[in-house]
Amino acid sequence: MKRSLILGLSIAIAMTFLAVPVMAGKTMDQIEKTGKIKLGFREGSIPFAFVDPKVGKHVGFSVDMAGELAKYLGMRFGKTIEIVPFTVTPKTRIPMVVNGTIDVEMGSTTYTQKREEQADFSMIFFFSETTFLVAKDSGVKSLQDLSGKRVGAARATTNLRAVEKLANEGKFDPAGIIVTETHPQGMLALKSGKIDAYSTDRSLLEGLRMKDKNPDNWMTVDFAIAYEPYAYIMREGESDFRDFVNNTILWSVHTGKFFELYEKWMGPAGVVPIPMSDAYKQYLQMMVYPISDGWWKK
Repeated sequence: MKRSLILGLSIAIAMTFLAVPVMAGKTMDQIEKTGKIKLGFREGSIPFAFVDPKVGKHVGFSVDMAGELAKYLGMRFGKTIEIVPFTVTPKTRIPMVVNGTIDVEMGSTTYTQKREEQADFSMIFFFSETTFLVAKDSGVKSLQDLSGKRVGAARATTNLRAVEKLANEGKFDPAGIIVTETHPQGMLALKSGKIDAYSTDRSLLEGLRMKDKNPDNWMTVDFAIAYEPYAYIMREGESDFRDFVNNTILWSVHTGKFFELYEKWMGPAGVVPIPMSDAYKQYLQMMVYPISDGWWKK
């Protein structure tokens, strides 16, 4: 019995190792075979990925970066690669990657250790802060000023966890924490008076504020309660695809395309002006390892 058990375990372990080469490259192979890449974009993560009602489709910095990814995949495979867009929410983005509905989520997702246990991530391409959007006349200048007020945040976000953690630690005492499914819903709750403050990344809050009909009625507070490094989500066990995504990011920095897209969406005339700090510029330059023209070739 013991000998049979050992033999069975040995066969199972061997089959596991034999299965690895079969699984490797599945995403890249599928993209080459179908000529399509399935991309997950957010509905209201301005300016990274959001639906523009004027054109009826997803737009934004990360959407343009997805276009760069498709372009270089096309150069690798010698044919046009079509982007098949899917709308994702904070709750569905990781499950949709893991179950194969989409190949990669490109938006404004915070890279965390807990999420790393469920999926793989690209290198970090942006940094933001968790903070709050409030009415300009609210008088909120500190976290303690939110005690006794209703605070909102989107489900399955690091922002919600940060708010709940501070409340549980007694750092402030909100009258309630209201969970929404999306950021536009959070903005609607704020405008309708269902909540007194909405929490997400500073860059996204500024996007929500500036897209409002009366942006001057709202303000993003000066203080932050957490910091958010952004990365793109992929399935685990697909290192060749992850490397291709990373190289697309690195090449865009190397060629200046990254800065061109940043200027388009977050420059002074962009949808959400977010000045690029010297520290962020240095980070982008330092993360570019030696990479040469033609890296996309087989």
